[in-house]
Amino acid sequence: MLKVAGGKYRSRQLEVPPNGTVPTKSMVREAIANALLPMIPGARVLDLFAGSGALGIEMLSRGAKEAVFVDHSPEAARIITSNLVLLKETNGKVVCADFRSAIESFDAPFDIVLLDPPYAELSWYDDAIQELLQRNLLKEGSAVMLEYEQEPTLDASSFSRSRSYRYGRTKVTILWR
Repeated sequence: MLKVAGGKYRSRQLEVPPNGTVPTKSMVREAIANALLPMIPGARVLDLFAGSGALGIEMLSRGAKEAVFVDHSPEAARIITSNLVLLKETNGKVVCADFRSAIESFDAPFDIVLLDPPYAELSWYDDAIQELLQRNLLKEGSAVMLEYEQEPTLDASSFSRSRSYRYGRTKVTILWR
């Protein structure tokens, strides 16, 4: 079990998928939320590679209008749904699909995108960003957060600025459009 780090759901426990998911540490989730804080109220959030949904739930907890959670694992999708029900949160939508299919199905842009794919899949970071850009799913002024251990190769030319943080082995980069 892990706990929501802040906001209206602070200290509420979340279920975590038993296999294949490594949840983002509370300290890192708190730091990400703090870095994005001015953008969160009223935001439309995409939690891609959602796992337990903890990152997107942190955004909802702090006032995001809506969060879409995407994970290819039916078990992860079930657990995210369970976490949303437990919190009585009705502004979350769970999509059980691979990230490419999910991105193709979206028709409205996002204010915040949270990218935390399995660390071994370094190409998925840039693949997801390029798909989002090609489909015009990143609003002007939006932010894309990447969490990783080994730095992925990215084409960040479509972003006006970036900021990187380090928390032990975990690294976070936020790109602003």
